[in-house]
Amino acid sequence: MRAPELSTPAVVLRTRALRDADLIVILSTPAHGKIDCIARGARRSLRRFPGGLPVGARGVAEVGRGRGSLSPLSMFTPSFDHSGLGRDLEAFAYVNYLCELTDQLVGGATPDPTSFGLLCEGIEAAMAGARPGQLRRFELALLDGLGLLPVLDRCSVCASEALADERGFPYSVDRGGVSCLAHGGGMGRVTQVTLDLAAVLLEGEPEARAEAYASADPETRRDLRDLCRDAVAKQLRAPLRSLSFFAQIATPARA
Repeated sequence: MRAPELSTPAVVLRTRALRDADLIVILSTPAHGKIDCIARGARRSLRRFPGGLPVGARGVAEVGRGRGSLSPLSMFTPSFDHSGLGRDLEAFAYVNYLCELTDQLVGGATPDPTSFGLLCEGIEAAMAGARPGQLRRFELALLDGLGLLPVLDRCSVCASEALADERGFPYSVDRGGVSCLAHGGGMGRVTQVTLDLAAVLLEGEPEARAEAYASADPETRRDLRDLCRDAVAKQLRAPLRSLSFFAQIATPARA
């Protein structure tokens, strides 16, 4: 008797070629966490894998119950048009970053609909052109959902109100986030404006997030980028390869 199959929404996080036509495919799903699959003949079958299995592809996966560590992926039906990624290098870079970061930070088969929803939201925004602000939103919300975001609204040491001096709020990712002045010795600083922007991106409605990021000055955007970069880097097991691709496609103005 044929083994029963699981039909689930999924995003392709990572693939690796195996033999002539097979692929190892790592999927993100809302109710089953990450699933490691083997897709037999995936590089030849357009019937079972229409559109292929590029990183960032969203669709419905039909997954069998495998006997080993890899579950057979018998079909993947796209639910979102990802064909534009091949023509837009910047969107391609953003989507690869979102998937690689999710792959590193989200582990195991534990259901995680929040992270899955954030990933889908981020991919759609990247494809639509809403990128730097959405990237900051994704980083903040993913870290927050996983309990990894530095404390940004109170002292990370004593939980009292964080007070600023003329340079801003004491802040250190290694010491857990912002601090009160009593515990902020030797720390760098983060401004109220940067913290306010982070709060809107994390908790605000889509229109409010877009407006807040668009109206932020370049220095505030850079400060938030650096805050997110440092918070993400602290959680990584290995450097993100997708970041090197960002550097390769950066224009002189972006650089």
